[in-house]
Amino acid sequence: MKEANHEEIKTAVLSYIQNLFEEMEKEIAMSHQEKYALLEDAFENAVEPSELKIAFERWYADHADDVNFEQEVDEMWEQAIGKVEE
Repeated sequence: MKEANHEEIKTAVLSYIQNLFEEMEKEIAMSHQEKYALLEDAFENAVEPSELKIAFERWYADHADDVNFEQEVDEMWEQAIGKVEE
């Protein structure tokens, strides 16, 4: 390859990788939206706070590996309901 093509090649490769990452981010975002919708659906059937927690625990168990949460289910639950108590 000629030296004159250096910038064109660099730009083409960087552009390709940037587009690839953007597509991957879109897929991840869609996956997260789907998982969020599943949690909303699970909560629709709960009528008491204890049932909400059970639904959340089941949802977490089904999706934690896919999402790679950094927190355990109880820690997430406590942080979430802590917002209610503030």
